[in-house]
Amino acid sequence: MSGDTLQQACQSFNTNLARYPIMAVGLPLIGGFLSAVPSHRHVQNYYETLRKPSWAAPSCAYVPAWTVLYLSVGYASHLVALRTGPNTIPSIRGMAKTGLGIYGVNMVLNFAWSPLMFWKKKIGAALLTAGGLTGSSVALVYYFFKVDKHAGYLTIPYVAWLGYATALNYDIWLKNAQGPAADHARKLGKDVNEAAKHAKGDIKDAAKHMKEEAKDAARSVNKHTKDNVNDVADKVDKELH
Repeated sequence: MSGDTLQQACQSFNTNLARYPIMAVGLPLIGGFLSAVPSHRHVQNYYETLRKPSWAAPSCAYVPAWTVLYLSVGYASHLVALRTGPNTIPSIRGMAKTGLGIYGVNMVLNFAWSPLMFWKKKIGAALLTAGGLTGSSVALVYYFFKVDKHAGYLTIPYVAWLGYATALNYDIWLKNAQGPAADHARKLGKDVNEAAKHAKGDIKDAAKHMKEEAKDAARSVNKHTKDNVNDVADKVDKELH
């Protein structure tokens, strides 16, 4: 199935389903629950064994976080679905249908991430999925805002969390993945850090040098001004005498 076909199928499905609040909210909640079932027993042990950054959330935080986010984005889809009826102006109706199509693709990627990350333990594949998920969520919030501002605001926490999750997935991939791509990324990261340190040192030295030059210039100007004042004073004294 092509990307356009998938989006059209998701658009049609969500347009009809999301008109009902309970269905709109239930879709992400049930889908998220079902996608987590295969990997549930692997999450705690596997997640704890991974090397993670200090800002990584504990595993117990994900269930309540995702529950709130699914409720929020699900209800947002309901608000957008209400704007797909014949009484809505065509331009808004078209954007609503496009937004719901993107939302459907986004949910497919969302439900695929957990099994890839925790059941299959494919950190790289999960990272690619997370990247597509975050990218589609940015498009999603754009269209939702165009259709209904309340729906757009309800989607912002979802986008922010996905950005955090993608960054965390990337850091975990760097710290744990094996293979040429991961090795190259780690080397590139080290090179970037070294370059940043050198650049910081160069900037610091340049700033210090400019500060010294400014002080020297100020002292020179003060001395020149003082000499000129003294010369003028001497001339005035001579004229008075």
